[in-house]
Amino acid sequence: MNKKSFKYFRDPDNFSFKIDEVSACSVCGDKGIWFDAGGFYGETEIDCICDECLASGKLENLGIETNEAFGDNDEETNVIIYSTPALPTWQNRVWPYVNGDYCVFERLASKADFINKNEFINSFSAEDKEQTDLDWLWQTLPNNRITTHLEGNFDVSVYLFTCQGQKYCTWDAS
Repeated sequence: MNKKSFKYFRDPDNFSFKIDEVSACSVCGDKGIWFDAGGFYGETEIDCICDECLASGKLENLGIETNEAFGDNDEETNVIIYSTPALPTWQNRVWPYVNGDYCVFERLASKADFINKNEFINSFSAEDKEQTDLDWLWQTLPNNRITTHLEGNFDVSVYLFTCQGQKYCTWDAS
């Protein structure tokens, strides 16, 4: 099993959706515990994809996307769309783009990821600050650090990203 690192996804082994049992990669046939492709979208359906096939962008030729991205750098946008594990969400998969760079997904957030509530609130976009009760959202966060997406499978999830040394958050609710 050849584990790859991903430029925009810090810990895919703990924070991406993986299949439960050893299976053949739907692209190359290698056996392992691979990324679950059930939530991917596009022209073709596959069951799973190995780290190597995902990292090398093999989904592009299949017309399958893992995430949505709207930046002004086509090459990096394609990395997010075709070569980056999907965010551990069932809903919005738009990858944050801040000051000309895509953010790196770190983890599902908890209060332990922030110095204080003020740092948490300042990690959101101006639009989120205007449209979201961030005091309420802070209260929904668990106190202890989340170590896998299974621990963070809540009705409300906050997604922690970093970019240019700053924290950025998005959130969704079921």
